[in-house]
Amino acid sequence: MDTRIADRVMLKDLVDRYATESDKNNQDYYVEIFRPDIKLKVYFGDKLGMDISSVEDMIAQYKAFGSAKASFHQNGQQVVDFIDNTHATGICYAIASLVNEVEGVDKLSMMAVRYYDKYVKIDGRWWIAEREQRFVYTCFPPMM
Repeated sequence: MDTRIADRVMLKDLVDRYATESDKNNQDYYVEIFRPDIKLKVYFGDKLGMDISSVEDMIAQYKAFGSAKASFHQNGQQVVDFIDNTHATGICYAIASLVNEVEGVDKLSMMAVRYYDKYVKIDGRWWIAEREQRFVYTCFPPMM
């Protein structure tokens, strides 16, 4: 397999595993995806909501949100640009749907998210080294 194709498959696997493990409420798995010194900025619209500089801090802050009653993270397109053989940038589009109980009633929230990532390949394995996570919009459709 062409090296670039194999690299693209590995990078897609990183973002898909992030979504899958997030649905399992398994933030501890993030150590398998993100570098220990991850640089993470999370924006809600244009407002910076989190500025994190380690995977341990990332896990702790995500766990502090608590788990949803149900969640469904769905990734869409991912575009990757290679800088060299061990560095790349990428953008991944996603929809995150969460069900939370509010005053005894289940409420659905759907968020459009863009992940702007910087990847690094170390010893043949890709990692997310930096992430800018942007919540583009949130809507609250009725539960069916």
